[in-house]
Amino acid sequence: MELAPSELRVVRDLGRSWDRPGAEALREALRPAETLAYVAWDVTRYATGPETIRRTNIYAAFIDTHGAAAADRLRDEVADFRAQLEKRLQSVGAADRERLQRAVALHCAAAWGDYPEPAPERHEEEATADGVSSAVVLFGMLCVVGWLVAYVAIIYRGFADQTYGVPLAALFANLTWEFAYGFLLDPLGDYFHTASIFGFLVDAVIAWQVWKYGAAQFPDSALGRHFRPLFGLFVAVALSVNYHAFIDLADPDGEYTGFGINLMMSILYIKMLEDRGSPAGQSMYIALGKWLGTLCAWIATALTVTTSPQRTWPTSWSDFGRKALGNRSYPLTPLINVMYGWTFLLDAAYCVLLHRRLRAAGMSPWRRF
Repeated sequence: MELAPSELRVVRDLGRSWDRPGAEALREALRPAETLAYVAWDVTRYATGPETIRRTNIYAAFIDTHGAAAADRLRDEVADFRAQLEKRLQSVGAADRERLQRAVALHCAAAWGDYPEPAPERHEEEATADGVSSAVVLFGMLCVVGWLVAYVAIIYRGFADQTYGVPLAALFANLTWEFAYGFLLDPLGDYFHTASIFGFLVDAVIAWQVWKYGAAQFPDSALGRHFRPLFGLFVAVALSVNYHAFIDLADPDGEYTGFGINLMMSILYIKMLEDRGSPAGQSMYIALGKWLGTLCAWIATALTVTTSPQRTWPTSWSDFGRKALGNRSYPLTPLINVMYGWTFLLDAAYCVLLHRRLRAAGMSPWRRF
């Protein structure tokens, strides 16, 4: 009973191998004792631990569920488990019963009902704003600016060249990512989810360009003849995969899915440039907007694990790079770093290839928006 509750559970489970009289009765008595130990542990941690502890805390869960009645409801539950314990102790030998009663009285006293006052409720907006440094916000805004330039240029070039400016598979993935993140996963839950609704609306304009001009890109082919029915099918496929990827990969911030789609887009942009044989639907502003927007997105993600609201900037850029590239936990895992590294290199290669193609076509790379 002096152990942490999870360690007590291990002891109870190991009791299956106890070769002594009354072992099973003692194991059964340890079940409610374990629960009482958990309550006592969490009540103590709620009173003395940092705010993050409250996210998985029994007492905090009762407060979230029952509000002002939380303490009374928890006392009722504790009383029920104490009654279970006393009943099961009747089947335990006298020596073991005395030892267990003494341990419960000593180590579970925090569960008996003198609970701390609930912590002041914080609004979600305040928690989000306080949870990251201003450096994260800055690079998040720069990411938005970069992608906004790319989006505006994609739409402008699409109408000017009567084509679409995003590779098809990447468009379907990105369109449904924005929809799932903005409308299905905690809609309007914070600024990032709300911003995705705007991103979806911009993607919808590009999707309309694909709907209008897409079939002409595949003349004399089954894809061209059945383009619009296939368009609907591809959207359905992408949405179902994206939504379940968020859930199954435990990816609430869209890091795995977002950087994965970005990497796919980088590969397909190079292929689209070669397949078309021309810079139709493409411009340096699209290429650079995507490149810089994604770079700022990675920096913002890296800053979430290397800075805090109290320490806005890393101590040095070398320390920033070392900690960011060596991080092993979400939202910046080795896989995310690898996906972004390849995205950075491929975007740089695409910028070079597109610049050469524009010059070869007699176009000014910087006058063509």
